[in-house]
Amino acid sequence: MKLRFILFAGLTLLMAAACSKETIETPAATADGYAITATAIAPGAFIGSKASYTDNYSEAEEISDISGAWEAGDSFTALEINGETITEVKFTTEAGGANATFKASGAVAADENTNWVAVSGDVTVENGSFVCTYDGQDGTVANLGKYDYSVATATGASPVFNFDGDKRLTYVMRVILPAGIKYIEFNTGTAYKGGWSVSSTGKERGTTSSTEKEAVKMITLPSVSTDGKVAYIAVPAIDCMHSSDNRLAGIIVTIMSLDKKESQGKVTSANLSANAGCVGTYDMSKLALIPRPLASEAIRLGSVTYGATTYHLGSWAPFNLGGDTPTSDAAIIGNLYSWAETEPKTSFSKESWRWYKGGNYDSGRGYKYVCASEGVKPFIEVHYAGGKGLQSGPGTFYDIGGTKYDAARVKWGSEWRLPSNDISCNILKDTKYSLTPEIDTENKVVITDYAPGTYTNEEGYKSSSLGAVVIEANGKKLALYRCPYTDNGSKTADGTHGRYWTSTTDYGNIIYSPGTSNYWNRATLLRVDEGDNYVSNKSWIWDGLSIRAILNE
Repeated sequence: MKLRFILFAGLTLLMAAACSKETIETPAATADGYAITATAIAPGAFIGSKASYTDNYSEAEEISDISGAWEAGDSFTALEINGETITEVKFTTEAGGANATFKASGAVAADENTNWVAVSGDVTVENGSFVCTYDGQDGTVANLGKYDYSVATATGASPVFNFDGDKRLTYVMRVILPAGIKYIEFNTGTAYKGGWSVSSTGKERGTTSSTEKEAVKMITLPSVSTDGKVAYIAVPAIDCMHSSDNRLAGIIVTIMSLDKKESQGKVTSANLSANAGCVGTYDMSKLALIPRPLASEAIRLGSVTYGATTYHLGSWAPFNLGGDTPTSDAAIIGNLYSWAETEPKTSFSKESWRWYKGGNYDSGRGYKYVCASEGVKPFIEVHYAGGKGLQSGPGTFYDIGGTKYDAARVKWGSEWRLPSNDISCNILKDTKYSLTPEIDTENKVVITDYAPGTYTNEEGYKSSSLGAVVIEANGKKLALYRCPYTDNGSKTADGTHGRYWTSTTDYGNIIYSPGTSNYWNRATLLRVDEGDNYVSNKSWIWDGLSIRAILNE
């Protein structure tokens, strides 16, 4: 569909002309079925919303309206419903304007008792339902018409479809870009390739999201962006905030350079499901791009098998989040993050933790960061894979990997995520939860410890201040450096200890149960201390640790 979109500089409402239903006439029969003439009112203005890409509204934020009008050749799809018979009918106009006359043939038996359900935008019909997807966007205003979905219902042999008055299904994100951007990735759920299904009753059914790996769309811009270039993205409004299963899904926007070796990401916060038909501005133009590894550069340790058990070792990023190819200490260290936060910091305390809420502290258990639909915004809603408890190790773990609480996933896109505690354990030789010397009788996973100033990495760089642990498996080497970190606010910097976050909560605490108040204060980590002390451990959630991501396979 080529529904024309017009960008207005300010907030201007489109005044659609009123349209009255004319006297019903019996449609003429043709060789292809009945010929139908319909009137269709175009979707009107997108109403500006005060939505920001963080949870704090930006005063410099710009809001624009985008309005639509029909062009000659535009079409939409409708379902003709006569009792139990449902027929797909395509309407096309030879004119334009805010409302226009559309004609179609192929109707079965349209009369005054016929019901109609129509959807504007590019749709397919499967098993009597419309399927709306978000493939093929290019960031331009002109291209938005294909993905601006609206539902209209009508009755009779000469139906009137008011797409401006019924249900708008799309939210438009107006993204202001820095220079050098070619790709924009955003998540849209899982079902129907992350789109919508609209039933023959006109009821829309949104997609569902998964903590394991959400469906995403990658927009390829027509050209590499200049500073301040605006790109337009249509997203399914229902997918931006979930409440039915006690979690916030969020829309993650990750922008990437032409070679995808630089990126930056943010998470939207607006309740878009309540603001369908709105447009919000997300200014990412002042965000500095950071180095991003390609999937082909991952260090693929593969897996090892002992008896009937296979241990997956993961495919690891070649450098830390916020770092770069390890040719200097600064590039090795990268940035420090609190658990479940997606922005780096330099100072860390429990009060500065993004999801801290002082009134919900229990000295015996910690801060509340998992809750069941209480509608309290500061609470992080940690959820688990597939909506079910992820059984692992000695208890039930809860995993934020691949969600909007995962800094690696947000900053580098959906190819990357925090490693789970399982994966971290599998590459170690801890006597409690990891591969032990007794299990690894064939020495399939080899760990070599290097004191500061003794390890020369693959790039030929030798750090005089940072020790390293090198893990070898299946012919591949993974170097994890002992980078500085914070422990309850105190920073270490001697190069003899290292801490890397995992995506899972502290397995020693109570198990989550929907509808209850649950408290934790720690999450699990991969610890690479000197002296053969390489273990799965835990740290305060507000501490600042390194992140070494894995492929989200």
